[in-house]
Amino acid sequence: MAVLIGLLNVTLTAAIAVLVLLATERLGLGSVGYGALFTCLAVGGLLGSVVGDRLIAAFTATWTVRVGLLVEAGLHLALAASRSAAVVGFALFAFGVHGALWNIVANSLRQRLTPPAMLGRVGSTTLFVAAGGNCVGALLGGVVAARYGITAPYWVGFVVAVAVIAATWRVFDRATVAAAYAEPAVAEVRELATG
Repeated sequence: MAVLIGLLNVTLTAAIAVLVLLATERLGLGSVGYGALFTCLAVGGLLGSVVGDRLIAAFTATWTVRVGLLVEAGLHLALAASRSAAVVGFALFAFGVHGALWNIVANSLRQRLTPPAMLGRVGSTTLFVAAGGNCVGALLGGVVAARYGITAPYWVGFVVAVAVIAATWRVFDRATVAAAYAEPAVAEVRELATG
């Protein structure tokens, strides 16, 4: 999960780093329009925070993660291919919802799957990888856009997101997630019964 979020943070931060150029040069927006794009992202994050528990309960943690990965790929595709501010704004809104849900599910899974004695180390390592991905992405976004064009970081992000989806789709299956959410006594009984 740490590697996954590190990779996705590289591509997301690369995308955000050059979003101002995309907004002005490709979408024809001014400062107010650019701010409105970030407002879409923020409103999505707030909505995801408010209804997150209910959505996760309705769709399960497995599908919350899987659909979230699809939203991540869709954001990069919309940024790469669309010239519509409305489409980009909606993609950022959906990503905001996904970001809130992802934080709820990923943090919960990490804490449940990590032995108590390792929680601090796993948490700090995850934060280091995630923040490191942000730093690398901010640098790469500008370099890739300057060399290959303004949409290049978004196409790279789309390809990376699709690769991450292909590599991790089965990792987040119902059995694995259910085992993480099982009560310790139930998990131990299952392990004794199967092992």
